[in-house]
Amino acid sequence: MVVRELTGGIYFGKPRGFSMNENGEEIGFNTEVYAAYEIDRIDRIVFESARKRRQKLCSVDKANVLEASMLWRKRIIAIASEYPDVELSHMYVDNASMQLVSNPKQFDTIVTNNIFGDILSDEASMITGSIGMLPSASLGELGPGLFEPIHGSAPDIAGEDKANPLATVLSAAMLLKYGLGEEKAAQRIETAVLYTLNRGFRTGGIHSAGNKLVGCKGEGRRSIEVHRS
Repeated sequence: MVVRELTGGIYFGKPRGFSMNENGEEIGFNTEVYAAYEIDRIDRIVFESARKRRQKLCSVDKANVLEASMLWRKRIIAIASEYPDVELSHMYVDNASMQLVSNPKQFDTIVTNNIFGDILSDEASMITGSIGMLPSASLGELGPGLFEPIHGSAPDIAGEDKANPLATVLSAAMLLKYGLGEEKAAQRIETAVLYTLNRGFRTGGIHSAGNKLVGCKGEGRRSIEVHRS
């Protein structure tokens, strides 16, 4: 699981804009800035999430060169004292991007800033073979949040019975587990999806020789059948 801070960092930091440098050349600039409360907020959310998994949390930053990342690491180390049951480790983002490709199973839960999370979450999704496989959530301090597939709506194939429905199905499982605290119900849905895949049913985006090609409706229907049984 990749937990990405969504409301701060370089996407929203100021100053930002266009200007001219001392040589009269046009420049564009953005500012990577984090306040302690923004870091503490996401840290507490991710520690709680890690508790529901394997109690392993890797914080990804660039604290060897960036002051914003130095503060990020300082704050998460401070928050970690509130969660002694969760094992905290740190990794620079360039190394993390390589480790995700070479040995993804070493990770359980990852937390990182806005721009690093934007990149690493897409990289992690492709480890499964398709961005159509994974759910996502945008969580606030209040309410259950917004749960949706990581891939968007795929309007180019709308109505053609080609889309992979599993990310949507798993988004419902994520809502139950992390938004509503219904872990047993979430596990039933996740088990149904795994069982469907293990039986070889695949939509076109993940189909390969030896598997059974089905459409969006067929893949969803088989998952529902397993869930009911």
